[in-house]
Amino acid sequence: MPTARRVRRQPARQTGRIPQHGAGRVVALAAGALILAVSARAAPETARAAAAQPTAPPFGTYLSGVVAGALGDADAASGRLLQVLGSDPGDPGLRSQAFIFSTLAGRPDAVRLAPLITSNPLAPLVSGNARALAGDWAGAQASYGGIEKTPLNQLLQPLLLAWAEQGAGHTDLAMTRLVPLTQGNPIAGVYALHAAMIADLAGRNDQAAALYAQALSLYPGSDMVLVEQYGGFLARNGKPAIAQGMVHALVKAVPLLAIAESGLDSSLTTPRLGGATRPACAGLALAYLTMATLIQQQAPRGQEAESFMLRFALDLQPDLTPARLLLADLQSGAHQTQQALGTLRQIRPGDPLAPVAALRIAALDASLGGATDRADAHAILARLATTYPKRPEPLQSLGDLLQDEGHFREAIAAYDHAIALMSPLATDDWPILFARATAYDRDRQWPRAQSDLQQALSLAPEQPFLLNYLGYSWVERNHDLDQARRMIERALDAKPDDGSIRDSLGWAMYRQNDVPGAVRTLERAAEQIPEDPTVNYHLGVAYWSAGRHVEARDQWLWALNLHPDRQQEARLRAALSAAAQQGGDPVGAADALPVSVP
Repeated sequence: MPTARRVRRQPARQTGRIPQHGAGRVVALAAGALILAVSARAAPETARAAAAQPTAPPFGTYLSGVVAGALGDADAASGRLLQVLGSDPGDPGLRSQAFIFSTLAGRPDAVRLAPLITSNPLAPLVSGNARALAGDWAGAQASYGGIEKTPLNQLLQPLLLAWAEQGAGHTDLAMTRLVPLTQGNPIAGVYALHAAMIADLAGRNDQAAALYAQALSLYPGSDMVLVEQYGGFLARNGKPAIAQGMVHALVKAVPLLAIAESGLDSSLTTPRLGGATRPACAGLALAYLTMATLIQQQAPRGQEAESFMLRFALDLQPDLTPARLLLADLQSGAHQTQQALGTLRQIRPGDPLAPVAALRIAALDASLGGATDRADAHAILARLATTYPKRPEPLQSLGDLLQDEGHFREAIAAYDHAIALMSPLATDDWPILFARATAYDRDRQWPRAQSDLQQALSLAPEQPFLLNYLGYSWVERNHDLDQARRMIERALDAKPDDGSIRDSLGWAMYRQNDVPGAVRTLERAAEQIPEDPTVNYHLGVAYWSAGRHVEARDQWLWALNLHPDRQQEARLRAALSAAAQQGGDPVGAADALPVSVP
């Protein structure tokens, strides 16, 4: 079976997301309620707008705008809907749609439209943010005070009002609003953190210290905002070692930040809010970022609500880098690679998190697949490796890129260098051994690949990707099938929804001559991942062995339509050719092929 098949069984690589504090089911419900509120009001207006102008000249533009919005391209959607709105400015449905997508795209048109929108819970937030940026703190308080009482807004509103009060110079009012919420509240830690930041900004160091400590006790130190704000406070007040310890704990909890550790340490003494041009606006931005990270943790289907929160954060503070990283990850997850690159490329080179962004840019460039894009990725990784010679991350990413390009020995050399920098390896370092193992395997150096896999399993004995890869590889080689099957079964117990692992189990059953069990298991795998050519090849083999020859041919023909790689295609064609001959042995014909096809 093709080596590339086994490579596909690697875990997903890290993205630009920075996991932060979660606050329970209340956040998931709140995010869902916001999405429903926005969608419920937009849907009938969309229908009315479509019905109102079925033959009007702008209808094609309108329709393309709706389609762009459905595909997640907020900038294109807003541009087209605003164009149509110019022809019919009185249409409330068009106005609402244009407002929603302008808000998601960060267009200033959203501010212009917000006062005209009466039925959308986002409109007062947009108006309040604009007033805050203009220094109209009374107007901002009025806008925030009038927001609809959706579940998410009820969590967010105290933060917005407190920062607006602080912006107006009313620190006592802000503290009176937040401090009572730091006890017995689902997100008490969030309120304690923001109260601490306001006290810190106002020079009330004793109160700030107590509130920061309370925030730390209420949620873990892996929260980016907490570490930056509390760490900065400690560093500025004579406790740099404790602050650096917090940064180190953050990096340990969120490994994708490791390359930025020295930069984060160096930036601790730089005033955060106090050094901002508009400190209260920066505080508002952090309030929205906090909500976005809570949604990320607790509402896996809350991407739309998270996008709104991140957009508001960046409207208020464009250089809020954690928000850019999170927004770019949402965009890339929605297959909007160019938008994600545009978001990341606005991060200034001197930002402490710039190397994290650069690694992400390199990965996105490589994913585009063009020669220029890949050259750009190589250049970024080479520069990072030179700038951070003691960090393994650029070398590991370079190894991944080289392996994707088929340069296996160069990839192995990059992984070797990275592993030398990481020595001794810890439990969480198993992925780089796995990556090097796949490169060895694809370079037909199986003994070394097996050694890396076994070492990785010694670090992470129950890691399902490792168990599945090694188990499947042994099945392919007819090596210790009983142990291979046990490993695959452990992997499937850990990830029962993974069709690739179920396919491995079915293939192990087939190799153990359990044809009925193989058919049942492979049919289930084909239901889980119906467009996988290898699963369909395996199922065809099981069908043929069960005497179901017509179904076997159908499965192989279907697999040929699923863009198999060259080795997969060769096996499928060999099987089909043998099946067409009287008394042919398609399974034997496929197995007789060499392991690698040039």
